[in-house]
Amino acid sequence: MTYNLGTIETGDMNEEWKQWEGRTVDGIFPLNRYFGGSDHSAVFQTNRQSGAGESESAAIKLVPADASDGEKQLARWRAARELDHPNLIRVFAAGRSEVDGAEVLYVVEEYAEENLAQILPERALTAEEARMMLPPVLSALRYVHARGLVHGRIQPSNILAIGDQVKLSSDSLGAPGETTGTPDAYDPPEAGGGARSAAGDVWRLGMTLVEVLTQRLPERDRSKAGAPDIPLEVPEPFREIAARCLQVDPEKRWTIAEIAARLETGQAERAATPSQTHAMAAVPLLPGRESLGGEHPPQANKSAKWPYVLLLVVVVVVILFLMTRAKTTGTPNGTSAEGVQSSATQAGSSPTSPGAQGAGDGVLKRVMPEISPSARRTIRGTIVIRVTVHVDAAGEVTTAKIESGRASKYFSREALEAAREWKFASAPDGTGTREWKVQFRFSRVRTEASAARVKG
Repeated sequence: MTYNLGTIETGDMNEEWKQWEGRTVDGIFPLNRYFGGSDHSAVFQTNRQSGAGESESAAIKLVPADASDGEKQLARWRAARELDHPNLIRVFAAGRSEVDGAEVLYVVEEYAEENLAQILPERALTAEEARMMLPPVLSALRYVHARGLVHGRIQPSNILAIGDQVKLSSDSLGAPGETTGTPDAYDPPEAGGGARSAAGDVWRLGMTLVEVLTQRLPERDRSKAGAPDIPLEVPEPFREIAARCLQVDPEKRWTIAEIAARLETGQAERAATPSQTHAMAAVPLLPGRESLGGEHPPQANKSAKWPYVLLLVVVVVVILFLMTRAKTTGTPNGTSAEGVQSSATQAGSSPTSPGAQGAGDGVLKRVMPEISPSARRTIRGTIVIRVTVHVDAAGEVTTAKIESGRASKYFSREALEAAREWKFASAPDGTGTREWKVQFRFSRVRTEASAARVKG
């Protein structure tokens, strides 16, 4: 879905959108939790009824209904609802509604825990991670192009993760020639008016590939006719793939099938010994499915072991790329605290629930963040998140703000939501606001929490 939870609230969130929490869209979809947005759109957590009649979590995006292409946008969303591919974000519903007197367009989609843009500020992907990320994206693009549609918005924020699956957003899909809206740095040189095309998707994929491997877009002098410069640190086969994607002439760019074929050849060459290279060159990356570059070659069926081995590699590495290595930090300089007043530990395998309660340490109620098992398996080392909370005279948290912790937005968001539910002992004098530092430490096996009262 085309949203970025990097707008997680840290004190500067859009209060106008947040005031819509608790409202209902179209009489069906509740606006439960505000995830983030801009002046032109907002994303909330919602619930929908599944085919089995059970309620399941989803994401709902709202945009003003006065947009000039409102009906076209609705038509695109409804067309995307008919698509079915394991690497495309599913669209459940789309329509027009009114919230607090304002008419909006809405689309309800699968909720994704992470997008790739949230990883890049902290680190680039490794070559192995990029090698595992590309096949799902290529498979989704080939499916879209085969149905006469184009994506138009390939970029890191639209490559998402749901559990262990990599998926491509689907709310921007449209017909070739349609405009994509505001131009951006990923647009191909021929898209002066923002017109989308399959060749344009390939260009944007090349730009994205360079960015995820280097944390920056390739440099290009737009006053000249030449292609962008591919940084030297981009390894093969990605250097060649990026160069073929970033041809100024759209007719000279590789197709999705050609990109997939080169990626598969590079994977086979890497896995094989010199004597095996020729025999293994066409083994597909995705076992049990058609090779992205075409039908299975005869060699693919000669060994029953390779498909299962490669499947294991895909699952493990995709999980690893979703989160970045967390950096453990100490108490910030200049902060004077009375020391740790309370602590709680929760095993990673046990259900998330409020911690033990007791007034002896100044904390009456501890709520531990709800971390999904798939997210916990991606942790390397320990992730530390500190949240500053202001507490009123009755011991209720009035404000909460992320203070430190370079982790993914997923962990930051869960820590922030949990800290808001903590309750502290009332002030001895019955007046005044107090400040506490709540610290959460996440590892693969447990979550630990502690709190320190700040003097002042």
